Order: sequence, then structure tokens, then C-alpha cells
Amino acid sequence: MEPSVTQQSNNNSVTKSNILIEASYKLTVTEQKIILYLVSQIHKDDDDFKMYSLPIQHFYELLGYRGSPKYSEMRDITRNLMRKILEIKEGKKLKQMSWISYVEYDEHSGRVYLSFDPRLKPYLLQLKKEFTTYRLKNVMELKSGYSIRIYEILKRWQFINDVEIPLDELRKMVGATDKYLEYHNFKKRVLAPAQKEIMEKTDLSFEYKEVKSGRKVVAIRFFIHERPMGEASVIPENSHETSGIDVLYSQFLSRFAERGQPLPPKEFARIVVLAQQAFGADWLDELTKMIDDIFGRTDIRKPLAFLTYVLNEKINHMEKGMDHSEGSMEKTRKAMRREKLPDWFAEYQKQFLHDIVQSATNGVYEDDEIERKRAELEARLQKYKR
Repeated sequence: MEPSVTQQSNNNSVTKSNILIEASYKLTVTEQKIILYLVSQIHKDDDDFKMYSLPIQHFYELLGYRGSPKYSEMRDITRNLMRKILEIKEGKKLKQMSWISYVEYDEHSGRVYLSFDPRLKPYLLQLKKEFTTYRLKNVMELKSGYSIRIYEILKRWQFINDVEIPLDELRKMVGATDKYLEYHNFKKRVLAPAQKEIMEKTDLSFEYKEVKSGRKVVAIRFFIHERPMGEASVIPENSHETSGIDVLYSQFLSRFAERGQPLPPKEFARIVVLAQQAFGADWLDELTKMIDDIFGRTDIRKPLAFLTYVLNEKINHMEKGMDHSEGSMEKTRKAMRREKLPDWFAEYQKQFLHDIVQSATNGVYEDDEIERKRAELEARLQKYKR
């Protein structure tokens, strides 16, 4: 007897790019399970999508039905699924695409065939970085589509144990932009049931804190915990199933360690978020270049604090409508070199840099003080300009 879909899926893994995990879409719980089952059939070395198939009887079982398959019901489900759109935000680009581009029922062989939209390839195939992997079994028993989406989001950020997500963004990710518009309803219908179900049926649990602006809830901060699942939970994952962000963290951690510098996980997550804001889709390459430049200098004793400050400067310039490169400390320094500077300037600049780094190290960006020092410096330099 051929094993059931549920039995087959126990050791399968779902691997998705983090961009896809944070995409905006609305699927029913049945539609999500179909998609996730198909994703679990992708092999790590696949360079193209295949026609994924399974017995129609097992497909019916996957949908949670019993008895003989009713083809009209299944056709309605796949027809609706082909109409569903997901939105992916990459930098200033917003991409809209479908999940499934082709479905075929073969009553003679008793199988159903499905194919992903080819535009999903960058988010599901040959993933080397910025991806998340979890066991399919952790979501197959969940009864709520909101629980599935929140579980995926928590898995994406599990490596730092907590994450703060703006409420509007969270609504988009779980597909609740047009429902439960009052926060207390969203909490009652989405957050609370997901918290209970995820704790009961998966390898995670979580608490959350409401972040407010005045009396309004504007963000949710999740505190993520791994929950033992018995003997199966201690089986080592294959190396290719390690979270992409974990691999990236290990690489950066090694680079910092080579120079005798610490890189705590939460600080790493912080610079990743800042780099994504500053550079969009090119954030990894740009962040790597910045770290190369910083480690290539001898006048920066606290590279992590300096890096955090410079990234914030770039973001501030972008928000003011300026080119983010104008936030570069190196560009500012080169421009100043072209001036005929007095002897006292080097010492003043050194102290100014020290103050900036100290503010960043303390986690407090004292904008007023920095601006005062910058204005004072510019005023003193005015008479030396040609």
C-alpha cells in the first residue's frame, strides 16, 4: 500500500527565500498547504521547476477530505488557486505574480499534476543565501491560514529570538488587510489563535508585545522560543537545510572574529535591516563593501558601532530625498582633504569621530549634539575655504 501524503510529508522540508516568506498574499489554509506541499517536493539541486504530481486520492487527503475524491471540488480549488496573486517588494520594485501556472488531472492514471509559475524560480530554486527552511510536518496540522503564515515569519527570525514588525506590514503578510480592521479583533481572531495553535502543534512557541504610538498599536514585537518535539526534534538537519541567514551570520561572524571584534546576533540582525533599508536588493554586496572599507582602515576602533552609524546616515539622507551616497563618511572626509586645513583640524576631527562612535556604541544617536558639533566645525572652517 502506498503511504499517505501525511506519512510521506513527515520528513520533507520547505525551503523558501526570505523575500517570499515576507511577501504579501492571501490564501486559504487549503491553498497554503497545497503550495507548501509542492515546495517540499523541490530538491536543493533542481535548476528548473518540474511538473509535480501526486495521486488524486492522496491529493484529496491532503485537502483534509475523506472518502472517494470529488473531482468537481478539487477543480474548483485549483482553479481558484491559479487566480491568486502574490506581491513581492524588492527595493522600489513591486512584483505581482501567480503561484501556479498549470494544473492537469489525469483520471486514467489517477494523478494530478501542478506546475509553479516560472517567475518564482529566484525565490524557490538554487537558494544559497537569505532563505529559511522548516519541516513540512510543522504546518500540515495547523487549521488556520494565519497560523501558517505567522509560523513562517517566526521561523524566518528564529535565529535572533525576537523581531518587531509594523502592524500594517504584518497584516499584508498574513493576508488580513481587509479583515479585523480594529486591532482588538485582529488580536482575537489572528494573533491569539495562532499563538495557541503554533504552541500546541509545532516546534515553536511565542509571546508578543504591543508597540504603541500614543494609544494606537503600531507594531507587534514577537519573542520566539524553540519548543522540543520529542526525539524527532533532535535529529540534525542536513547542512543544506540550515537557515540562509544563519549561514550569512556565520560568515560575517568569522570576519569580525579574525579582527578580534564581537558581532552579537541581535546587532547583526540590526545592521542587516538597516542595510536592506539603505540599499534595497543590493544590500548584501553593498554591506560587504562597507565592511571591507571599514576593516581596511586603522582609525576605527569600534567597526560595528561605526557601521551602524553610517547606515543610519545613509537612510536619513534618503528620507530627505538625497542620494544615499551623500551619507558616506568617506566622501565627506575626502571632500575635506581638498581644503587647506589648519593644524588643529586633525585633532578636532578625531574627537568628532570619537563622539559619533561613542553615541552609536551607547545605542543613542544624539542628533542635536552631533549637528551642533558639525555646525561648529563648519563655522570654524569657513575662513579657510578658498
